[in-house]
Amino acid sequence: MSNTSSKRRLLDQVELNDHEKKNLQILDTIRKKGPIARAEISRLIGLNIVTVTSYVDQYIKKGVIQEVGIDVSSGGRKPTLVDLNPSSVLLIGVGLNIVDMIAVLCNLKGEIVYSVKRERPLAGGEAIVHAMADLTEELIKKSKVDTGKVHGIGIGIPGIFNRETSSVRWPVGLLQGDLEITVSIHGIFEERFGIPTIVDNDANAAVFGEEWYGKGLGVQHAIYLYSVYGCGFLVNGQIYRGASGSAGEWLFEAADDAAASVMRAYQSSYWSMDLGVAQIARELQKENLSSEIYQIAENNPAKISILTVVKAADQGDALANRLLYEAGQRLGRKAAFLVNLFNPEVIIIGGGVEIAGAPLMDGVRETVRRASIPEATDKLRIVPSMLGENGVPLGAAAFVAQSYFISV
Repeated sequence: MSNTSSKRRLLDQVELNDHEKKNLQILDTIRKKGPIARAEISRLIGLNIVTVTSYVDQYIKKGVIQEVGIDVSSGGRKPTLVDLNPSSVLLIGVGLNIVDMIAVLCNLKGEIVYSVKRERPLAGGEAIVHAMADLTEELIKKSKVDTGKVHGIGIGIPGIFNRETSSVRWPVGLLQGDLEITVSIHGIFEERFGIPTIVDNDANAAVFGEEWYGKGLGVQHAIYLYSVYGCGFLVNGQIYRGASGSAGEWLFEAADDAAASVMRAYQSSYWSMDLGVAQIARELQKENLSSEIYQIAENNPAKISILTVVKAADQGDALANRLLYEAGQRLGRKAAFLVNLFNPEVIIIGGGVEIAGAPLMDGVRETVRRASIPEATDKLRIVPSMLGENGVPLGAAAFVAQSYFISV
């Protein structure tokens, strides 16, 4: 897997040969369990110690892993521990959340070396792709990274992802305006930077990042609720993308013009990227002028955002807390449907709305408990994203790290 085309392919698109399977098994075990002894790797993955030692020695020569100390021993020679060498390769991840677009430069362990953030543009289509590319260029220039050390770029973007072409389609209503176009994102990035690029849906990237770099979920079945439009599914420990890569899209496309008009209004308000928080706050301004929301916004409706409401809630404002709790209830109804349908072990709330904190999370949890069958919630955990605003870019970078493990 040394050429650009193969490096950008996601794991579920690749039929691994025996060498690649062993690479992934051994390096993923070191990632999860390191520092670790060769004998323990052998025991955990069921490969004989001679094979494991041969592979590990090659990784050390290539600088992918390093010896980091001596393990305790009950007798005889003490085993040497190995761990990933985080500086052996650099990764770039780029993603969007409800407020910003973020690009990160990180090492193999997901430690962020440099990051840049800009307010996300309202435009969709190629404009948003080029804005993400501009942000990536800014990251490269400001970090002064040697691009020869960058294994790849990972992109997490909203929309219906076509894994055959590595392109994305935005149906009407998903982003601002009425856009229904297809662009080849990896083509734009690879032509501009000359770096292999992997593209996936933002929610898929987010749930993968939680598992890969978020200290591990420790579960086989999880759902990442990326705001309101997308879901990322972890099924049997693997990202579930569906037959054509479009699994997880929570978007209704109407069959006729009249229904489409209603649906656009519904999705642009009640199911907007911030769960309708800002719009509802604006509508209630006349009856609640004393609320901290409007003081913070200087009584300018245009300055009201979910961040404004969160700041007011942090100051104990009753209206702000109520709006965030009710937003959690709306998201909770969606979550309850998915809990009953998929019976996950964990629901992760992310995509930016997790900044709302306890009021929103309480609304989600209480609604899910009330609207789901008891058997589905008995062992269920509902948690905010561990990676926060960096969830999508780090998850996208994790896809690149996984491709590196396979191809090393």
